[in-house]
Amino acid sequence: MAYDLMDQLKAQRGFITYDFETLSDQVMKNITDQTTLLSQLHKLSIASTEVYPNRDKTYELVKRCYILFDELSENYQEQLDRYELPPNSSFVRLWLAQTFESAEEIYQCMKYEDENVPFDKCIKVLGWNNSRFDIALLWDALDCELWTMGVPIGSLNNTKSITVTHKKSHMKLQFIDAENLFGPMTLKACVKDYGDKSEHKDVFPYELINSKNWNE
Repeated sequence: MAYDLMDQLKAQRGFITYDFETLSDQVMKNITDQTTLLSQLHKLSIASTEVYPNRDKTYELVKRCYILFDELSENYQEQLDRYELPPNSSFVRLWLAQTFESAEEIYQCMKYEDENVPFDKCIKVLGWNNSRFDIALLWDALDCELWTMGVPIGSLNNTKSITVTHKKSHMKLQFIDAENLFGPMTLKACVKDYGDKSEHKDVFPYELINSKNWNE
């Protein structure tokens, strides 16, 4: 603004969204004399949408989904090898590797044509109301030999933001709770204001699927 260069400013319009689905397993385990663990959650799938900005201010969406079934597929090990992941890596870690690759492509869409103009190599990864839930399901995959986790903003029970940096490409994924980013609003209002205007939401049959019958 001070140098009258606002017309040259490029906003970071590209981003990624993600969401977990889990299965509940009844445990009924006594932790202490006064505490009983009733159930435990198991990760079933993680879905994401990559938002690529075009020059005409439109967007292209790419949707991906990784599920527990993927770990049983014949080409699963090939996918791990492609991203140089250990052979026992979970589908969540595979999703992270793919997300880093996609973040690099989004960055190429957003950066300045003049390579001398700096542009932060960081892509936002948004979840909704996930500071207490989804981010906790990512903890065990956020730090490994390929990428490293920064210091979280917030607490362990309410992580508002956390940045993960790829050691080779130096690409950064900034996981943010969109509810904290956009301020008080409902998910429906957020989709209407920032999404593709569609309010359709698929229904997951939680009552029918559990950790014992998911692969039947």
